[in-house]
Order: sequence, then structure tokens, then C-alpha cells
Amino acid sequence: MGHCDIHATLERAGLSKTSQRVAVLTALVHAETPLSARDILERVSGEGRINRVTVYRILASFKAGGIIRELATDHGENFFEMACRHNPAHPHFYCRSCRSLACLPSAGNQERWIREYREADEAIETVAIHFTGLCRRCRSENAGHPVRRLRGPRGDRRVSP
Repeated sequence: MGHCDIHATLERAGLSKTSQRVAVLTALVHAETPLSARDILERVSGEGRINRVTVYRILASFKAGGIIRELATDHGENFFEMACRHNPAHPHFYCRSCRSLACLPSAGNQERWIREYREADEAIETVAIHFTGLCRRCRSENAGHPVRRLRGPRGDRRVSP
């Protein structure tokens, strides 16, 4: 995947180029997979003074500016990824056990659907297709075991019957 110019992206969205915005956008631009706010905070915490609330405010401004997409999961944790020509809308797979989110290759249908609805004069604002299940690793770890491995709200592992 190519990468967007960080400063030009902020400028197009009408956002000032603060060091905190640049750090958060850099983390998103260079991420291989969608990131949670916690992931972003971990990646940028060494970049100076930034806290969880600031990360959420920056993400909200990026979303309002059309820079990123927010991907909701069935467990309430949201992930974020770039919404640019280098990263067109595509489906995702969410593992309900390890709570990872992976990008899936586009089947090409999304672009056709968007085009058809736009031709029908519909105003499409977002496209979100995601699948939920168990990833390959969790399936093999849990093979033959009736227990599911889950992450608690703080990322700690807990076991659920």
C-alpha cells in the first residue's frame, strides 16, 4: 500500500499540523492493519505529551475531516484506518476470541455497489463490511476445548465458558 503525505492530508482536511496530530496520523499511515485507540496511544506515547483523551479527540477530528474510517466491532472496541486512495473501502475479519481485526482482500463488489447507488442518486457516506468469527490461530488453539479466550476491557486475558 502506498502512503499519503501527512502534512498535505492534514492541510486538505483543514487541520493544523500539531506534533500530536502528525504523530497519530503517522501511526495510522504506516499501520499494516487497523489500529485501536489503545494501539495508537502505545505507538505515539514516546512522541511527547499525549494522553488517551487527546488521541480520541484527534481521531474524532480525523474522522470528521474524512481522513480515517472508524470500524466498529461486536465487542465495542473500535479500530481506525486510513480512508484514502491508497486504502479504498474493503472488508475486515474480526476474531471474537483474540479481538484482532484483519483486512481482507476486496472482492470488487463494494465499488460496484457504491457506483450503482450513486447512480440511483443515493448519498453513500460510509461502507463497512466485516465478518466475525475465530481466526485460524484461535481455532487451532481452541480445537477440542469448550473454553473461549477473551480479552478483558484492559486487554488482560480471561477465560469464559
